[in-house]
Amino acid sequence: MSTSITRPTVLRGALIGLAFAVSATSGAQTATDACGYNAGNEYPVGTSCTFNDFNKPGSFSATYTASGCTGGNYDDAWGWFTATYATTNITFDPDNNHRPIMHVYTGTCTAGLTQVACVNSGGNGNNAVITGLATTPGTNYMIRIQRHNDNSGMDGRICIWSPVPPANDEPCAATALTVGQSCTLTATNNSNSTATAGIPAPGCANFTGNDVWYSFVAPSNGIANIETTAGTLTNSGMALYSATACNGSFTLIECDADDGPSSMSEINRTGLNPGQTYYVRMWGESGASGTFNICVWSPPVNDDPCGAISISLGSTCSYTTYSNVNASATAGIPTPGCSTYSGGDIWFSFVAPASGLVAIRTTAGSLTNAAMALYQATACNGTFTLISCDNTSGTGNMPFLSYTPLELIAGTTYYLRVWGNNGNSGTFNLCLNTAPATGDCTYALHMYDSQGDGWGGSNVSIQIGAGPAVSYTNTNADREVAYITASIGQSIQLTYNSVGGNQGEIRYVLQLIYGPVYSDGPTPGTGLRYVGTVDCQSAAPTTSDCYGRTAICGAQQVSDNPTSTGLTADLHLHSRGCLGSNERQGSWYSFSPSAGGTLGFTISPNNPADDYDFAIWGPFASLSCPPMAAPLRCNYSGDPGDTGLSSAGTNPSENASGFKWSTLMPVSTDEYYLLYISNWSQSGLAFDLTWQLTDGASLDCNLLPVQLISLNGAPVPEGIRLEWNTATETNTAFFAVERQDETGAFQQIGQVAAAGNSTSTTAYEFLDAQPLPGFNYYRLKMIDLDGSDELSEVVAVANRYGSFVGGLFPNPAEDQISVVIDADAEMLAYLRVLDASGRLVGEHRSTVAAGQQTVTMPLNGLESGHYVLIASFGEGRSQNIGRFVVR
Repeated sequence: MSTSITRPTVLRGALIGLAFAVSATSGAQTATDACGYNAGNEYPVGTSCTFNDFNKPGSFSATYTASGCTGGNYDDAWGWFTATYATTNITFDPDNNHRPIMHVYTGTCTAGLTQVACVNSGGNGNNAVITGLATTPGTNYMIRIQRHNDNSGMDGRICIWSPVPPANDEPCAATALTVGQSCTLTATNNSNSTATAGIPAPGCANFTGNDVWYSFVAPSNGIANIETTAGTLTNSGMALYSATACNGSFTLIECDADDGPSSMSEINRTGLNPGQTYYVRMWGESGASGTFNICVWSPPVNDDPCGAISISLGSTCSYTTYSNVNASATAGIPTPGCSTYSGGDIWFSFVAPASGLVAIRTTAGSLTNAAMALYQATACNGTFTLISCDNTSGTGNMPFLSYTPLELIAGTTYYLRVWGNNGNSGTFNLCLNTAPATGDCTYALHMYDSQGDGWGGSNVSIQIGAGPAVSYTNTNADREVAYITASIGQSIQLTYNSVGGNQGEIRYVLQLIYGPVYSDGPTPGTGLRYVGTVDCQSAAPTTSDCYGRTAICGAQQVSDNPTSTGLTADLHLHSRGCLGSNERQGSWYSFSPSAGGTLGFTISPNNPADDYDFAIWGPFASLSCPPMAAPLRCNYSGDPGDTGLSSAGTNPSENASGFKWSTLMPVSTDEYYLLYISNWSQSGLAFDLTWQLTDGASLDCNLLPVQLISLNGAPVPEGIRLEWNTATETNTAFFAVERQDETGAFQQIGQVAAAGNSTSTTAYEFLDAQPLPGFNYYRLKMIDLDGSDELSEVVAVANRYGSFVGGLFPNPAEDQISVVIDADAEMLAYLRVLDASGRLVGEHRSTVAAGQQTVTMPLNGLESGHYVLIASFGEGRSQNIGRFVVR
């Protein structure tokens, strides 16, 4: 329903001025014998009862015959007042043992009076009292006093007063309430409030008026919880309205009597319009009044994924404080799988950068034990897929996550879920960052501490080119990461500096794009550990990551010595099966049966005291990493020694207290499987795997649609040439060549016909004649004749905007060095010379025309020794041209 209000408002300042005037002249008013609005018989209206003389001498005569309250044609006395508020109280206190009768009128004595109230004191000596008289501010009212059935004189005194209504007595003066994330009560009251005119009674909680008003602005999630607690008012009513304006049309949304504590009111609403002002009407049931408390709160705006707070990734970690207080549980999304989740989660989102490098850090506030999980989703209200989860890898008992290009797809939106362990809530600090957008590529230094108490001063020092060496350490966490940018041709040196004991807890990995460049630990070696020249070509993924898996092409014995968990978190609650500690020291494999039958195997540790575990996922129509569902076979037995699939097994999966053998596995052709073998003992000692294939089963890589040996790329004068080789092909239709665009999505830019069926090495190439500026990222989609497909890993190739023909000359050099270039168009060629330490010692710029030509750089002042020439075209990336000697 909707209605409008037209109720006048009296300003508090006007009332104060009136009260002051009354105080100054209160003794001058005298009742009159005749009815009339005279200056002498006007009585003040106070804010409390202050008596003024009101006498009816015996000489007064009857001037008006009153009706009601046993009044009549008796001697009377007259006074009048001007109403200041909508409610007025009047008390006449007689002298001696007299019995007064009081009447109140509107109108004039000459044109006619209209009675609005009367009262008979009911007994000798009693006061005549009228309370709660509805009056119109600014209107004059006449008061008539007579003695009950008697014309004798009657002296006395009268007080006329209107209690000051609360400041929020009307909607246009509503008290604005701030919507908090928790209930912060505001003390308030409805004492002396009046009924709001023009808005219908709300229809619950015995509404009789005496209402007060509040307002709030709906938050972005459209949720508002309006709560009250009792003070001296213990039984309230509440109504929620929308309105066109504070003095416009009001629409009732909900009315409540006692949904709050005891007999107090509470309204919980969803679906409100974000940013709209809503009005709350409060009153006491059956006219009760007094003090009470009120608040409006809403769950966090990011309580659900569609309200996720979007975070832009910078190159440094800058913490922002958030709170999960009053957050609810998100329904319909897989349980995170780490910590103890019981709801109270809030959500954030970010778009993966082109580098695929993202670090997510937290520190404690009042919430000291949080957890977080990262998801990929089809939409904020779509299907969510868990990527990984962590609860204690950061500082103290706070979580930490970091990601590599193997885990994140550039340009894709990811959702981060944060909650308190065991339902705890409070404030915490969060930051997300990626690598700086400088240099030609970025190294990621991963630093691990098995006890989570940091490195105690030990550090990894990395020097890029002639720049200063920078030290990196893990201060107080299980994991930490640092991003180091570099340009092609620069030198890179890594030194480990050992401080104190507990070196057996320390491990680190230096990663470039998809794989590790160098790793060491536990108990890393000290001093200079790695020296190289930056080429920005990705290292191969480690076999400790699913992406670096080894293909098993027959029933030969497999021997391996896994030493790490890899760079990516391949397993989580929904995919690890029985492997309760996810990955430890392990290796990944893939295989496909060339004939159906029964598959068994034995994993024999070289050290019989080692405890090895395993899991098998599949069957798949094609392979992809990491696995997302529970494994088909799994064994996590805590017993040392041999393990595997055997006829002795009784269960497909065994937990830590289970048997070392799981049941044999039936297999068929055209199926693909992933196998993970984990050294739970983390001894760094090897194992041997032998196969037991029965009922005709066999393994053969020839059945894989495509066995891709290599994928490489290089800049050429015409653009960028991709080259790849396959070892075998089965029913392969073609190769779709895909390149990552500016948004991070991969788009097909061409295709190459496949050999179809081949058991020997086959070479392919493709020219991208229009590469993008800077680095270009390519992958192959290998399409089978039946339409199935498989993706290759990604290769990064720099676009040079030109090419260099031949080597440096003369070499050795004396006063100059030259190189032949082939430019696509007129552009700037930039040559730089670095000494053996990577320090820049010379540079030369030259504008070149399109075509092949020689560019010569003077070497004035260079001492005899070894040097490196670095060159770039236009805004292109740098390239190492070669080494030369100055005599």
